[in-house]
Amino acid sequence: MPKARRHKKGPAKRSTQSAPSSQAQRSSTERTTKGSAPVQGNRPFLSPGVRGPQSLILPGMVALGCWGMAFSFIVLSTEANHVLFGGVAVLMALLWTFSFGVRLRKLLLLRQRS
Repeated sequence: MPKARRHKKGPAKRSTQSAPSSQAQRSSTERTTKGSAPVQGNRPFLSPGVRGPQSLILPGMVALGCWGMAFSFIVLSTEANHVLFGGVAVLMALLWTFSFGVRLRKLLLLRQRS
């Protein structure tokens, strides 16, 4: 939604030449802002960028938590559907473990190259 313009007191003359130049300036800035996203090599779209060991903390903790939840559902729970809930927790744990493994592999590859 465009911003409202403030009205000045008294008669104000507008130049007809300033409107097209401001529109051309606006369109040129739109073109530069649309295409100004940083492009990085041949990286896949869903691949997380590895910045260091700190990128391993969250997926590692969540994976351990999901494995613990799966164990507690399957072994310790007396719920009627404890195997179903445990299976869902195992699937979540496998996904987070895969994410942790991918990040760990990328970190190790980066350390080998440098």
